[in-house]
Amino acid sequence: MKKNIYVIVGLGIIIIGSWLIISNSFWRANVKETDVFLETAEKEGTAEKEVVLVIDNGEKESLTSNANFIKGMTAFDLLKEEVEKLALELKTKNYDMGIFIEAIGNRENGQDGKYWLYYVNGQFPTVAADRKEIKAGDKVEFKFEKSPF
Repeated sequence: MKKNIYVIVGLGIIIIGSWLIISNSFWRANVKETDVFLETAEKEGTAEKEVVLVIDNGEKESLTSNANFIKGMTAFDLLKEEVEKLALELKTKNYDMGIFIEAIGNRENGQDGKYWLYYVNGQFPTVAADRKEIKAGDKVEFKFEKSPF
């Protein structure tokens, strides 16, 4: 009986340890990708002056544009400015918690079970895009994808 308990506890420790090692490697890989982007921007001298916007509508090619950084700029400010330059339609709706992106171009929330989500330097913010202040050198991505929620 004691031997079985030791075996079960030992297997549990091995499984939990393996899971921790794998998940830690995953998170470190994501951080390295963001760091590489920021280091590249700093080397090119653009980190002080520009931000990058990527609009990925789920098709083969994404739209990428650089914009001048303005102190106090939000992810939504960047999107709105660049969408106007690209002559894309932008539909939004105001809520108490912030502005909700309903459509960009011909992609509207709910099509094929996909929605517009945004990321800053590869991270999913916990606030609406109009409340997420960005910094010089940031990469802001609006992606039309299935929601993880």
